[in-house]
Parts: sequence; C-alpha cells; structure tokens
Amino acid sequence: MRHQCIYLMMLLPLVGCASTQISSLNDIDKQEIRHICIEHNPKVIVADFENILTKALDHQGITSQIYNLNTPEHCSYILKYMAFQKWDFSMVLTLAELKLFKEGKPLRTATYKLHAGGLLNPTKYKSNESKIFPLVDQLLEK
Repeated sequence: MRHQCIYLMMLLPLVGCASTQISSLNDIDKQEIRHICIEHNPKVIVADFENILTKALDHQGITSQIYNLNTPEHCSYILKYMAFQKWDFSMVLTLAELKLFKEGKPLRTATYKLHAGGLLNPTKYKSNESKIFPLVDQLLEK
C-alpha cells in the first residue's frame, strides 16, 4: 500500500498539466514585423485554427495572409503550424506548435501541450482561442 501511495504522489503532478514552451533561435524585433504569411497545413483539422491565428496576429497589430504551396514573394516572415486534437466529450486541443521563419531561417518555436491528455485538467475544455492567443503572444515576445 505504501508503494502505491508513493507512485500516486509521483504521478499526480503529471495528471492535469498543460504547458507552453518557447524556443528562441534568434532574437526578433517585434516592431519590425508588420506582416506574416501563414502556410496552410491541410493536415490540421482543428476548427477555425487559421482564423484564430490571424485574429491573434491582428491583436498584436500584425497583418497576415494564408497561402498554399508557393510562398508569396513579399513574405519575409512565414508562420508554419501543426495542431492535434482528441475527443473527450468534445474536441480538445492537445498540441499546437508554431514556427516563425524570417527569409527561410528559423527564428522561434512556440508549443502548447496538454500533458497526459489533461486527465484532471478542467482548462482543457477552454476555447482554442484561449490557448492560441497566449501562444502567439509569447512567440512574438523579445
């Protein structure tokens, strides 16, 4: 019984966590970024994901456009993304990764991850906007 309690105490912190991780490969000057082109990812089926991204960028004062296949010539900044969801009484965002590039060179990556499927995490049912807006904000911080 004692061992079971110890294992339970070790696992408890992992049960209901969500995390955001930012990796910065290069510094960015947010004042310099006025427009970002978002590369459409047809594998992402999260509802309104691209709309949420464009709203989050607009909230930062940055215009954006979605493109397929060929990068428009005027796009210095490119945002690539991936996102996964699962069914848990409703669709729940479990992973979102944003990668920002400048002229083909990686600048930053921001990742949202719901750990252990968010077993006891009540925030997993919050809107995708409430998860993506802070992710975009952190991606663009210095």
